[in-house]
Amino acid sequence: MEKELYHTFSEGERKAEVFKTVKGFEVELYEKDDWSATRKVHGHSETYAENTAENWVQGMFDLEPPVKEGSFYGYRQRSNNYYEGDD
Repeated sequence: MEKELYHTFSEGERKAEVFKTVKGFEVELYEKDDWSATRKVHGHSETYAENTAENWVQGMFDLEPPVKEGSFYGYRQRSNNYYEGDD
């Protein structure tokens, strides 16, 4: 058994599939039929993996936007409220 599909959740344009692997559970997240991410919840129960999948399809969390090139540790670019000497 490398990867076995246990459950599928879907709502609107989002879908999540819960798999059991040799390491534990993994949840694959899809949006508009495109794979978005895999949440490896190896140290958690099947119920936890199901809750992760259900929360995704219900829109209770989103994935982090990609970091812009040139940004420092993922911080957004400086806004116009920066004042030299004050910050």
